[in-house]
Amino acid sequence: MHTIQINDDTYTLPQSWDELTLAQLRHLVKLTQSDIPVEEIKIHMMLYCLDAHVGRHKDIFHDKVHLVIGQQSEKINFRVRKNSYMLTPKEISRLADLFHYLIHLDESKYGRDFDHYYINPDLNTNPLPTLRCRLRKFTGPDDQLLDITFEQYMYIQAYLDSMKSTPEHIDYLLSCLWHSGKKFDINRLDRDASILHHLPSDIKMVLYWFILGSLNLIAANYPRVFSGTSGGNGRVFDSQMRLLDSLAQSDMTKKPEVRKGYLVDALYSMDESLRRGEEANSETNK
Repeated sequence: MHTIQINDDTYTLPQSWDELTLAQLRHLVKLTQSDIPVEEIKIHMMLYCLDAHVGRHKDIFHDKVHLVIGQQSEKINFRVRKNSYMLTPKEISRLADLFHYLIHLDESKYGRDFDHYYINPDLNTNPLPTLRCRLRKFTGPDDQLLDITFEQYMYIQAYLDSMKSTPEHIDYLLSCLWHSGKKFDINRLDRDASILHHLPSDIKMVLYWFILGSLNLIAANYPRVFSGTSGGNGRVFDSQMRLLDSLAQSDMTKKPEVRKGYLVDALYSMDESLRRGEEANSETNK
């Protein structure tokens, strides 16, 4: 957490996606779905996380911002006092810049009429390891998707691709990871998806950010595996099937075992195989 000091008072602010609370993440979703320009989201998140708002002040102080911060009781949900500050716009901007990790600026777009800002989902901690929907309990994955199977990964990639044309498939995407049984079972996918359809839309988006953030981290941890292109006909599921065939060494009897195995084990095997190939090529070229 960031520790900041305003006058003689000390406050804390989250310094990464993983330190944002579920309430803060849901507020961020609402901001992204509003008319607020993306580059201003940092200011609004700073105000929300400080439980602050901009108050009125006399014209004599027109060059400063009147910031009012409420403090909640540690024992009960009740605001015990308010602190009032007069800050310059530069000081407000400096505080808001602590949330720089929320936004990505596409530098390749420089030189155009406007800058291109995007939400940068870097959430790796599962905000809802378990959840209840329609009186059903769903068990989700570990942080960073460390416990998912290769089969789950295959379906995740397929539904991420299909969401480009059918956003409603997010229910199926989520049911690949949050399942009502003890383990993921593809035969329950339709039923689980029909129940998760009733989750609030902001909760769905938070979980979607967690999936994207975790997949980005996985790709960063195994650059050899994810550095190439998929090739083929461009169909994601086909590329996953080819990858499955490669891991099973074209042995049909091994494919069920590979599908049920952990994704991290499959990635480590592929990464090690590619590393050995690189070493062999290096020795050959000497």
